Amino acid sequence: MASTSLVSSSVWTMVLSLPLMLASAGHCPPVLCGDVTISFPFGIVQEQATSTNCGAIGFQVRCVNATPFLGYSRYAHWFQILTVFYDNASLVVADSHKLEKLGGASNSNASVVDESCRIPKNNSSTKVALPFSISPVNQEMILYDCTKTPAPAAAAGEGLVETRCGNSTFARVGGRRYGESDDGRYFLDGCGATVVPVLAKYGEANASNYEELISDGFLLTWKTPGERKGIL
Repeated sequence: MASTSLVSSSVWTMVLSLPLMLASAGHCPPVLCGDVTISFPFGIVQEQATSTNCGAIGFQVRCVNATPFLGYSRYAHWFQILTVFYDNASLVVADSHKLEKLGGASNSNASVVDESCRIPKNNSSTKVALPFSISPVNQEMILYDCTKTPAPAAAAGEGLVETRCGNSTFARVGGRRYGESDDGRYFLDGCGATVVPVLAKYGEANASNYEELISDGFLLTWKTPGERKGIL
């Protein structure tokens, strides 16, 4: 019981001290990384460093080759930052690793199958951690890797578009706001599925443009202690 109490006490101490830690974080001078201005609560982490002395906890940014990435590790960047809306606590990011695995970064000819092209296995949401969350204004793009090719009529009925990877891989865009789809709504027998948020208004997203939609990114929002601002 003593050890349990000690752990509980430690956890509560961390929780209670988080607002103070955030409040005490220094305000970094604004820094231009590429064409994106990085300002408080974000802070640039130098490549030779493992932490930053300014900016709020969880808002570390790495500027690599004039490209800002949200995340801690210099070896495994999370998301590429495209735009930051400081006034309403939101930012547009792109899961650039998804596009690389789909061959979009190296092959612009959609008629050529890239042997290195493959459907990524992990949902983009697995990279999202507090203080960030995926805005429901996004839509869901589902990428499928199937063991057999669906019949053309079935594929058309499901709104499937074949990806440049070939080998029974498909893309489709969900018709609902992100996170509101029913369980199993996009299940396809014999297919593995990966979900990527895309920022597109209802009815405007087209699965044929899956690479462009991924490249254009999706909306994240953040909140600070005692304050929750509106989403874009």
